[in-house]
Amino acid sequence: MFGFGKVTCTVCHAQIPQNQALRAKHKKDVGVCKGCYEQWERSGKPCADCHLPVRGSQEMGVFTDRGSFGHADCGAEWLAA
Repeated sequence: MFGFGKVTCTVCHAQIPQNQALRAKHKKDVGVCKGCYEQWERSGKPCADCHLPVRGSQEMGVFTDRGSFGHADCGAEWLAA
Protein backbone atom coordinates (compact mmCIF):
# COMPACT_ATOMS: atom_id res chain seq x y z
CA MET A 1 0.00 0.00 0.00
CA PHE A 2 0.99 3.62 -0.38
CA GLY A 3 0.40 4.72 3.20
CA PHE A 4 -2.52 7.06 2.47
CA GLY A 5 -4.39 7.92 5.63
CA LYS A 6 -1.54 6.70 7.82
CA VAL A 7 0.87 8.41 10.14
CA THR A 8 4.27 7.28 11.43
CA CYS A 9 4.47 6.86 15.20
CA THR A 10 7.12 9.22 16.58
CA VAL A 11 8.13 6.69 19.25
CA CYS A 12 8.16 3.25 17.56
CA HIS A 13 8.15 4.39 13.88
CA ALA A 14 5.27 2.06 12.93
CA GLN A 15 2.74 3.07 10.27
CA ILE A 16 -0.69 3.39 11.87
CA PRO A 17 -4.08 4.65 10.62
CA GLN A 18 -4.76 8.29 11.46
CA ASN A 19 -7.92 7.44 13.37
CA GLN A 20 -5.92 5.19 15.75
CA ALA A 21 -3.22 7.76 16.55
CA LEU A 22 -2.86 10.56 19.07
CA ARG A 23 -2.05 13.65 17.01
CA ALA A 24 -0.05 16.75 17.86
CA LYS A 25 -2.04 19.94 18.38
CA HIS A 26 0.17 22.20 16.27
CA LYS A 27 2.04 19.89 13.87
CA LYS A 28 0.15 17.88 11.29
CA ASP A 29 2.82 15.21 10.70
CA VAL A 30 3.42 14.26 14.38
CA GLY A 31 1.51 11.31 15.81
CA VAL A 32 1.84 8.54 18.38
CA CYS A 33 0.22 5.11 18.40
CA LYS A 34 -2.03 4.28 21.31
CA GLY A 35 0.15 1.28 22.22
CA CYS A 36 3.19 3.48 22.88
CA TYR A 37 1.07 5.93 24.86
CA GLU A 38 -0.43 3.15 27.00
CA GLN A 39 3.03 1.70 27.71
CA TRP A 40 4.26 5.14 28.83
CA GLU A 41 1.14 5.53 30.98
CA ARG A 42 1.76 2.15 32.69
CA SER A 43 5.35 3.16 33.51
CA GLY A 44 4.10 6.15 35.53
CA LYS A 45 4.25 8.88 32.85
CA PRO A 46 7.83 10.06 33.44
CA CYS A 47 9.06 13.11 31.53
CA ALA A 48 12.11 12.34 29.40
CA ASP A 49 13.55 15.79 30.11
CA CYS A 50 13.02 16.52 33.83
CA HIS A 51 12.21 12.91 34.93
CA LEU A 52 9.16 14.05 36.95
CA PRO A 53 5.78 12.40 36.24
CA VAL A 54 3.19 14.17 34.09
CA ARG A 55 0.16 14.56 36.36
CA GLY A 56 -3.30 16.09 36.49
CA SER A 57 -3.88 19.08 34.28
CA GLN A 58 -0.29 19.32 33.04
CA GLU A 59 -0.05 19.28 29.24
CA MET A 60 1.59 16.13 27.91
CA GLY A 61 3.61 15.98 24.76
CA VAL A 62 6.07 14.02 22.68
CA PHE A 63 9.71 14.91 22.05
CA THR A 64 10.04 14.47 18.29
CA ASP A 65 13.84 14.46 18.38
CA ARG A 66 14.08 11.76 21.08
CA GLY A 67 10.94 9.73 20.41
CA SER A 68 9.77 9.92 24.02
CA PHE A 69 7.04 11.57 26.08
CA GLY A 70 7.06 14.38 28.61
CA HIS A 71 5.73 17.76 29.68
CA ALA A 72 4.81 20.28 27.00
CA ASP A 73 6.44 22.90 29.25
CA CYS A 74 9.75 21.01 28.96
CA GLY A 75 9.71 21.45 25.17
CA ALA A 76 7.63 18.49 24.02
CA GLU A 77 5.16 18.90 21.15
CA TRP A 78 1.62 19.05 22.60
CA LEU A 79 -0.54 15.99 22.05
CA ALA A 80 -4.31 16.08 21.70
CA ALA A 81 -5.42 13.29 24.04
